[in-house]
Amino acid sequence: MEGKIAIIATLDTKGAEADYLRQLILKRGHRPVVIDIGMGGQPLIPADISADEIALCGGAEIDKLRASSERRKATQTMTNGAIVKVKELYEAGRLDGIIAIGGASGSLVATAIMRALPFGVPKFMVSSAVSMPAMCGGFFGSGDITIMHSVVDIEGLNRFVANTLSRAVGAICGMVETKAPSLTLDKARPFVAITGYGYTEKCAHYVRQAVEERGYEAIRFHATGAPETAMEELVDRGLFAAVIDLVPSSITHAMFGGTRIAGPQRLEVAGRKGIPQVVAPGGVNTFARTTDEMTPELKARKHYIMDERRVTIRLSAEEMTKSAVVYADKLNKAVGPAKFLVPLRGWTSVDREGAPLYEPEMDMVFVSELRKRLKPEIEIREIDANIEDPAFAQAVVAAFEEVMRMKEASKT
Repeated sequence: MEGKIAIIATLDTKGAEADYLRQLILKRGHRPVVIDIGMGGQPLIPADISADEIALCGGAEIDKLRASSERRKATQTMTNGAIVKVKELYEAGRLDGIIAIGGASGSLVATAIMRALPFGVPKFMVSSAVSMPAMCGGFFGSGDITIMHSVVDIEGLNRFVANTLSRAVGAICGMVETKAPSLTLDKARPFVAITGYGYTEKCAHYVRQAVEERGYEAIRFHATGAPETAMEELVDRGLFAAVIDLVPSSITHAMFGGTRIAGPQRLEVAGRKGIPQVVAPGGVNTFARTTDEMTPELKARKHYIMDERRVTIRLSAEEMTKSAVVYADKLNKAVGPAKFLVPLRGWTSVDREGAPLYEPEMDMVFVSELRKRLKPEIEIREIDANIEDPAFAQAVVAAFEEVMRMKEASKT
């Protein structure tokens, strides 16, 4: 079956390369749609959707953008315009996949466009800038984007570039040709989102199995920032029937300069939409830095070194109080059933009794402040266990069953 594949490129610099992609996609039996996002000059080949049309969709004229000295603003205008256009194509059933080529700037623009498309739409970026650590995370963001490192600059159709682009076309065409399972919300087997990370792995594993035994399909999200942002976006799209948020600690990281930071809507979307949620404080009492970032003040605190990239650091009493205020404010936005479960014997596997970060009296500083601020509709339930103990996982599953019943009862 023919698929419609958008090609994103700056045709003023990469016209020959984009045309090569177009010809290969045609040979594979698919329909290419070339979209020009170039601002440097006239295109080297015709586009199906011109840079002028993209600029107009972004609210400007291409000639003015080309003459502008405000490069950042002009780039954002073209990005916005392209997002409008690809969404139009997708909603009209005229886009089944998207591929782009570029260096650092082109990759930033193209992947921003890709992230505007829903999860599950094939997205393939061929970039010469993947090896730049400061850039690559910005390419992915919270999108399900496949990125190929071109190694060589995408400049001219030498055999290295042609080899790379040929394999890229095989990849995007294969994605489009593949019949993937539907991601619509299935009432017979609803999706349940679960967050977790290494320090709560046993709990998350048990909860996933128990939820699936009860007829749900559990989807795990690694609590490292971007995956949590993706989870919130998918919850906002109405794909999930419930959220079991074992590790909402990216909020703490955002407050105190940690390494795991998600978007500003973290811990708010499910509540705003009335979706049942069970929340635990996995990792909420800590934030992380690299070994190079460990100041004398941080070294004086309780901390646990996993490796040179990950040092887990305990919050102070003042920080625990401040973070409780933020968590309470976010949870209080919930209009649906929600419960907050507290494991009294530690919130990660490395702060149980005898472990490096064990400090239960400090955890209660957070709990005490949360109790003062959390609205009465949200129960705080204390469990005499560590978060990794079977007893706590069982309590999470029991609370999940309760919020689901509460949701059903509210419909009658």
